[in-house]
Amino acid sequence: MKNYIFILILCAFYQQCSGQTEIINIKDQGKYWTASVGQYYKDIDNELDYYNGTWLYNNGNKSIKLVLIKKVKLYNGKIYDDVIVGGVEYKESNNIIVNTLPYLSNSYSDYTDYAISGNSLVPNYGAPKCFDCQPNELRLRLSYHELNPDTIFGTMILRKIMVNGQDAIKLNLKADMVYYEAGTTPPLDFKLPVGEYIFIKQ
Repeated sequence: MKNYIFILILCAFYQQCSGQTEIINIKDQGKYWTASVGQYYKDIDNELDYYNGTWLYNNGNKSIKLVLIKKVKLYNGKIYDDVIVGGVEYKESNNIIVNTLPYLSNSYSDYTDYAISGNSLVPNYGAPKCFDCQPNELRLRLSYHELNPDTIFGTMILRKIMVNGQDAIKLNLKADMVYYEAGTTPPLDFKLPVGEYIFIKQ
C-alpha cells in the first residue's frame, strides 16, 4: 500500500513538472487565448534567426542602423519566450535624432522594456494583409518605442526579401492608436518617421 501511494505521488509530481515546461511553437501561439504558467513559446523552426544581426537603411541624408538580437528562453515571471529585441540609431545629415542602441546592453527582466521587441509571426492573411506574399510566408511583428514614457508606441512588420542577392528586410512602421483622457496632454509622436524602409543586412 505504501508503495502504491508513493507511485501516485511520484506520478502527480511528474505531471506537475512536465506541465511547467510545456513547449509551444511560436508559430502556434495565436491558438492560445491565454498563456499558462511555465509554458515555453519556442522558436522551434528558427524563424527568428534570419532577423538576428545588424541592418542598414540609407536614403539621401537619412540613415537608420537597426540592430536585432534573438534571445532564447526569456522568463517574465509566468512564461518563457524566444524573442527578438532591438534598437535603432536614426540620423539626418549626420545628426543623431534617435539612438536606442546603447540600451541593448541592459538585461531587462521584461523584454518589452527594450525599444524593439516581440516574436509574433504573421501569415499573409494577417493584418496588415500581404497580397504579394507566398502562401506559407510569415512576417515578423515587433513593438516599437523610443524609451520615452511621453511618446506613443508603434508596430513594425518585417518581411524577408532579397536585394541584389543580399539578405534584406522590408520594414513597415506605423504608430499605434492612442487613447487619452479629455483635458490631458496627448503623448508625442516618436521621432523615427512612420513608413516603409528597405534594410540590407551587414
